[in-house]
Amino acid sequence: MINREYLEKRDTSNEITELSTTEALAEAIENGLLVEVKQVIGQGKEAFVCWGIDKYERNIAVKSYKLYRTIHRGVIHGTHRTSPYEVIAQFAKLEYYKNLDLFEAKLPVPQPFKYAGFSYSMKLIGDEHGPAPLLRDLSKNFFDDPSEILEQCVDILYNMFKARYVHGDFSEHNLLWYEDQVYVIDFLQSKNFALKDAIGYGSPLVPLTRAYRILRKDLNSLLPFFKRLFRIEVDYNEVLNYIMGDFKEKIDRELELNLEISS
Repeated sequence: MINREYLEKRDTSNEITELSTTEALAEAIENGLLVEVKQVIGQGKEAFVCWGIDKYERNIAVKSYKLYRTIHRGVIHGTHRTSPYEVIAQFAKLEYYKNLDLFEAKLPVPQPFKYAGFSYSMKLIGDEHGPAPLLRDLSKNFFDDPSEILEQCVDILYNMFKARYVHGDFSEHNLLWYEDQVYVIDFLQSKNFALKDAIGYGSPLVPLTRAYRILRKDLNSLLPFFKRLFRIEVDYNEVLNYIMGDFKEKIDRELELNLEISS
């Protein structure tokens, strides 16, 4: 288990050090998120994900944040004077609740279980043999009809937008394939949006036209992947209009208002 002297030094010292995988997992165990670590299954600049078992003997994934030296520096307003360790704990909490929102909206996302410290746990997309593969790791010959996979991805974006969310990093790096279904992961950068651009200061919602730009960014990640790997070409604007659905009229109106203001 984690060394108490380390914890006391970390909490009182001016020196800021990134959590190692061992330290973060030890804290996750102490916080009751898991009882057994199977394998680290993903790691990036900001966080890593491990496969483990919790006290209910469920196969789970635990995402642990490392340190606040992240590209998401502006995610939480007013944290420039907050301890880096407090900020990454807030990141874990924030992503947990975004994941929960999408799960309750019946999107194909992992079921979140609990957050504590710098980590949160969720149901493993996979089985007792390990996690499901990412789309990026599957060969172009794996699917009989890859156009059906693209349709699933577009429908996920549509249903997210209908739930007033945009993902922000919707690519083959954050899409899992399990039991003939695409699942989406990684929600810290996801945004819940308002149905207008005029929102109050400090609102947790982003303006509608910002959500529109994020959606376009997601499509600019997704569609080239299917074109590059599977030679599938679709009409970008047709897909965009489909995802916007009933919000298209509101978006067009806000874009027109912005154009009038800037001219």
